[in-house]
Amino acid sequence: MRLEARAHDAASATRDLIENHAINSDPAAPNALASALAELTDGLRVALEGPVTGDPLRAASVCELLTELTELQQDLREYVIGLRFRALERIHASLSRLRAVSTITELLAEAPEELCHCCDFDRAVISRLVGSTWMPEVVCIAADQDPDVTRATKEFLEGAELPLSPMMLETELARRRAPVLVTDPMKDPRTLKPLMAASKTPGYVAAPIVSSGRVIGFLHADCFGSGRILTVLDRDNLWTFTKGFGLIFERIVLLERLGEQRDRVRTAFRSAEKFIDELSEAEIMLARHQRESATSARSAVGLVMPAQSRIQALLTAREREVLSLMVGGARNNEIADQLVISEGTVKSHVKNICRKLRASNRAEAVSRYLQLVMRERS
Repeated sequence: MRLEARAHDAASATRDLIENHAINSDPAAPNALASALAELTDGLRVALEGPVTGDPLRAASVCELLTELTELQQDLREYVIGLRFRALERIHASLSRLRAVSTITELLAEAPEELCHCCDFDRAVISRLVGSTWMPEVVCIAADQDPDVTRATKEFLEGAELPLSPMMLETELARRRAPVLVTDPMKDPRTLKPLMAASKTPGYVAAPIVSSGRVIGFLHADCFGSGRILTVLDRDNLWTFTKGFGLIFERIVLLERLGEQRDRVRTAFRSAEKFIDELSEAEIMLARHQRESATSARSAVGLVMPAQSRIQALLTAREREVLSLMVGGARNNEIADQLVISEGTVKSHVKNICRKLRASNRAEAVSRYLQLVMRERS
């Protein structure tokens, strides 16, 4: 075929690709056409310098073709760039929907379906990585897939715990932290052959999920039903989605942990408020008791603590005397004066009391003591 005829065919194919979005049926077409256009453009330039110089009409035709192919090359580049941007828009829309979920369970359930939706995949699997074990978590398969293959794939994946060997693809994903495109799964030595046989995948893309600087799982996807040939663009799109998913996962985990800590703090404050109220009531009772019986000089501890208690089992008699005065707010020097002991001895008793009550300071020791007393009273 003459050079000009080949150039006309390539120009027609390029226009058809751009106008009819033929990339949906053949993702490799843009790269193939770009290579063909570049080769034909070089050939036309060479022809202008030699074979057609003596034929003005042919030379003019070659010039027109050269101009047309040059413009089509630019149009093709813009078309491919536009495809990438449109894919990114869809991915970002899916990630925005995932950011609206509030729990990890919801996120794991919805992520594979969103991946299939925004990247035109037919099947997707999200997995956890626990130590050196690969554990598929959620399997998303389009409804129009082969039912026998769908059943076999789910039976293999659901509940599976797959140990990673040094030569497995998933081990490489965890080590390299980069996505991969597998074009011939049955011949690739890194793939898990029983899974490839069950799923009958013609090719797939996979990426590691990274959160807080470590790989926590994987995303796998393919186009088994449509038969669409996967390209590096699919691999890159999966990687973009996976990186966004990892950030969303990390955010939800932090929010859940923050919520747990907030609940614990609120519970602690409610407990502290309750004990303070009970202590205040005990002081009022003390004042009334003193008015009614001036000869009785019991402390607050003596009024609320039973004769036999855990406190007596934990502390010595002297330590209980020190603790009684601590509850009343006495300082070390005041305790020393009342018990006729040195201030150093008081400090030693206070230290032993804190250790036995597992308290970090005297205020916490008093609080723990009051908690024990209230439990025994109830």
